[in-house]
This record gives sequence, C-alpha cells and structure tokens, in this order.
Amino acid sequence: MSGRGRWLACGLVAVALASGALVAQPAPRMVRPVPGPVVPPPAYRRALAAGTRSAAGRPAAAYWRNHACYQIRAELDPATGLITGSETIRYLNRSPDTLSLLVLHLYLDIHRPGAIRNEEQEVSDGVTLRRVVLNGAEATWERDGTVLYVYTRRGVEAGATATLEIDWELTFPQSSSGRVGHSDREMYFIGYWFPKIAVYDDLIGWDAEPYLGAAEFYDEFGDYDVTLTVPGGWTVMATGELVNAPEVWSESTRARLAAAASADTIVRVATRADRSAGGVTAGGAQLTYRFVADSVRDFTWTASNVQCWDATSARVPDRDGDGREERVLVHSFWRPDRAPLWGQQALYAKRSLEQHSRYTGLPYPWPHMTSVEGDGVIGGGMEFPMLTLIGVYRGAAPRSLLAVTAHEIAHMWLPMIVGTNEARHAWLDEGTATFLEDETLAALRPGDDAHGSEREGYLAAARAEAEQPLMTHGNYYEPGPAYGVASYPKPATLLLTLRGLLGSETFERALRAFIAEWAYKHPTPWDLFATFERVANQDLDWFWTAFYYETWLLDQAVGAVTERAGAPVVVIEDRGFAPMPALVRVETTRGGTFERTVPVDTWLAGVNRAELELPASAGEVTRVEIDPERLFPDARRANNVWAAP
Repeated sequence: MSGRGRWLACGLVAVALASGALVAQPAPRMVRPVPGPVVPPPAYRRALAAGTRSAAGRPAAAYWRNHACYQIRAELDPATGLITGSETIRYLNRSPDTLSLLVLHLYLDIHRPGAIRNEEQEVSDGVTLRRVVLNGAEATWERDGTVLYVYTRRGVEAGATATLEIDWELTFPQSSSGRVGHSDREMYFIGYWFPKIAVYDDLIGWDAEPYLGAAEFYDEFGDYDVTLTVPGGWTVMATGELVNAPEVWSESTRARLAAAASADTIVRVATRADRSAGGVTAGGAQLTYRFVADSVRDFTWTASNVQCWDATSARVPDRDGDGREERVLVHSFWRPDRAPLWGQQALYAKRSLEQHSRYTGLPYPWPHMTSVEGDGVIGGGMEFPMLTLIGVYRGAAPRSLLAVTAHEIAHMWLPMIVGTNEARHAWLDEGTATFLEDETLAALRPGDDAHGSEREGYLAAARAEAEQPLMTHGNYYEPGPAYGVASYPKPATLLLTLRGLLGSETFERALRAFIAEWAYKHPTPWDLFATFERVANQDLDWFWTAFYYETWLLDQAVGAVTERAGAPVVVIEDRGFAPMPALVRVETTRGGTFERTVPVDTWLAGVNRAELELPASAGEVTRVEIDPERLFPDARRANNVWAAP
C-alpha cells in the first residue's frame, strides 16, 4: 500500500504504444485525478507499530485475541415467546491491557421503548436483567442503548480471567430487523438472545457500538456449552454438536440421521406424518437439548413442532490429515404449505458447502450446516454459525433459492470463520459472500452469468450517481440504494475485477491466503489490501483508492482510428476517473488480430489519451474492442467498440 499520493501537475509525459513498445510523446495538461495512497487509520498504524499486525497483511507475532467461554441454560415457552435464561461467562483477557470494565451486547434491547434505531421495530421490554454478578459479587452496571457496561473493582489484568453470572429473560419478537423471530409460534429462530461479551481488539479496544438495526455485527469468538429446554415434541437444532441425542430424539430419527450422514441424496428425517404421529422426538412433557461448540462467533438455535426435516451430507476435502474426504451433515427445516420450492433445498446447501470448501481452500470445519425456512420472519437470508434463516421465495424460480442458499452458506467463511467487523465494513463479508455465491451459480448452472448480473446492478447505481464509498461505516449511508450497492454487487464485482487484473491463479492464492491467515481472528480491509499486494507483488493502491475510497467510474473508449505514415493508429481514451489497464483487440484486413495493452501507469501519469500504432503491414483496421473478455466494470461499454463503416 505504498501509493502515489499526489495530484500530478501539467506538462507530464504521455505514452504511445508502437507495435507493443512504449514511445514517449509530449503530454497535454493533466486532465484527471491520480489516485492517492491508501493511508490506514491511526489505530491500524499503531497496531503495525505494536507488532500485532504486519505490513504484509498477516497477523504479526504479537497478535492477540480475547476469548470467552459460555455456559448457558435457557427455556423457551413457545406459547408466549418467553425465554428465561442464566449464563456464566469466563472471559480471558489475552490483551496487554488491564480492563476497567467489561462490555456486553444486549442486541434485542433495540426493541425497548425509546431505543435509538434506524428502522421501525416492534416495541417490547427487551432484555430484562435479573442478576449480574462479577467474580462472585453483585456487579455495578449500566446500559446504554443495546450496550451493557459492567464495571470492575480492581480491573481485569492481562492474562487474568473474569467470571460473569447473569440471569435474564426476554419475550422473543415476531421479527427483529428481519433477521430472527418466530412464525405463528410454530417455528422459532432464536438469535441475538443472550448477553454476549463484546470484542476487545488490538485496534480500538472495546467495540461498544450500539446495534441500530441496519448495519450488522462484530462478535468475539467463544466456546459454548448450552442446554435448551422446550416442550415435548419440539425439535431443536443449534450451533455446535448435540451431545445427548438419545435423550431427545427418537430411535427412528437417529437412524435416519445416521443414514443421511453418508448420503448424497435427501433423507426425509421427519415428515408431516411423522410429526403428527409424535415419532420424531423422545417422550416426555419437556425435552432438554445440550449443544457444545468451540471457537464460534455466536450461538443460535431453531425450534419447531411442525416443520419437516430433511437431511443429507456434503463431501468436503480432508480436514484431519488422513487423506480422505470428510462428510458434513446438512439439515433443512421447512413447511411444504409455505415453501414449495424447499423440497430440494438440502441439496442446494450440500452443493454450496462443497463448492465453497473447494474454492476457498478451507474445508468447512463444523459438524453440520442447517437451513431453516422463515416464512413470516425474513424475506432474504441471514447467517449464523452453522445455521441460516432463509425466506421461502414463493413463486420464484429455483435459482433464487439456490442463490440465497449459496450466499448464506458462503458467510460461514466470512464472517463466521474470518471474523470481520460487519458493521464498519459490510462489503468485506457481504461482497465476498456474493462473489462466492456467483461462483457457485456458475459451477452448478453452466452458462449462468451471475457475475454479469452483479456488475450491471453496480453499474446502474454508478451511472445514476447513487453510490457512496465502500469504506463508509454501515450505519452512515444515506437512505436509498447506496448501502446495498456498496455491500453486495459492487465489492463482488471488484473481486471479479481483481481476478481479471491479476489472473485466476494469483487471485485465488491471495484470497485463500487471507482466509487461512485470518481464520478465527479479526482482519480489516487494510489486511486484505496488503495480502493481495503481497501475493501479487504489486502496488494496488490506485485500485483500492479509485474503487473503495472513491466512487470513480471506469469508462474507456475507442476515440478514433486514424493513419500515420501509412500505418494504422488506434486512439484509446480514458473518459472516467477510475484507472484500469486497457486491453485492446484490433482486427485488420491483412495482419489478422492484434492484442495490445495500455498499462495502467499510462493513466496514472494523469493523462486520458494513448495511441496504439500498428505496423503498416496490418492493412486497414476493421474492428476495435476494449476489454473483449469483459473482465472489468466499464460503465459505458457501447463506446468500447469501433467498427469500420
């Protein structure tokens, strides 16, 4: 990220290409801005100086991350939505700092009367705290918005562990920001439901930003041991591994799941008839499920007494070093009367899991992946460790359900494994998930131009000047399409652009390096930028500045086709502010086809015009096209082509 950090003055040197060689020419006055350097914020520069992060984009030797261990006991009354719970949190301070307070999130306090939020919510009491104990003594605490501050008497020293005990309850909302909720009290998808320790990182310390409803989350990794009590007949699936299956599932259910664990087709674990007959769960007026999970960002669960339950298994590359592929259980919970397209959803999830495991180079690490139909709660999809809640897509083509399934499962890598800050930099996880979604569509549906659709979605907003920069905080976008464009289609398109710029092999090495090096850690955009520059061995500040910090357009054009001393000359113009190499294909009457490149340094000299001089033996030019492979997001592609009259 060295950058060029300047606006160039007039009277510079332009270049022309003569049969592939650069030829100097007097330059006109500067007519365009030159991208400045990427200058990371002070907090990032301090982390570099402290040795927690490296200029190469890797976690450095002194990198640390705090950790929490949760024991949670909770009970759901489906008739009222009341959840009562108690938890013990052991919080290990691995930082070099003494912590004078602990910060927790009470995300569902967004529903409290008077809560600050950026979209409408149903109003409730939020989270009611019955008891807060720190290290064995009643704690002093206060809440501010959705944030809970617990004050320590002596501080939590570096290397020490603090123990919090909290009793709480809440009435779960029907829908919370379209991300969690219940459907007619027969299906619950329960997330953001317990007091959760915030992230204390090497950049800013406590991340105590309130949840306002639009921008998403920044969560710390933790270990979970959770027991969940529900009425008899209710199935529960959750983050982690169920450790008491014989106590809660019937023998027939366990047998079907055992079959699904090695199946490549769908096993109907529970049909509507099974539900009606009461043969899905073990007996008893109440059932208590126990799940354990290590190093996950969150804990989420779903419960129902009516949903059908399908299962199969995904084949993922070797995870334990024995040279053999692994199997991962794939679950799908859905209601046929509400979601007719869901009959194949488990297979969509299986194929997405397999594709993402191959493409990212990091096999899916957990015991299951579960999709839950959320009619009445959600329109699109929402991701959680090992679970996703997805809308029904009633009346839509199966492709829509495949696309959203692939997208939500891609989030298992970012931000569930690579723990990015979704609130500050939504594009980092959403854009990458969209890119991986499009790769899956291309792999599973040959000829599907999902990448092209994303590109056109971004460019439509860009041409309408409806954008805001990607580096804008998620809570600070203006009303309109800017947040969505900057989070989804534009960053996905820019990853595709990087692949075209660097080549597939280099691009994939860089993306895989970023994922592998930052797994179960907290990277930033500047770590991503530095990783790509390290792997590609290129200074790409011009790219990050033009497309991530600015909303500059790429608009290259064939300016003219002329002749000089009997030889054809093609004039290439750069009419936008965003620089990019111009890849030019020229067809001629006698010389065949010529491939020429105007390097990006031509435009970084501050000019907007270059000449391609062909040999006289080429004859006349019949056609010129810039970027014929459509690698780059040119905003006005019509002027990329010139044809002889």
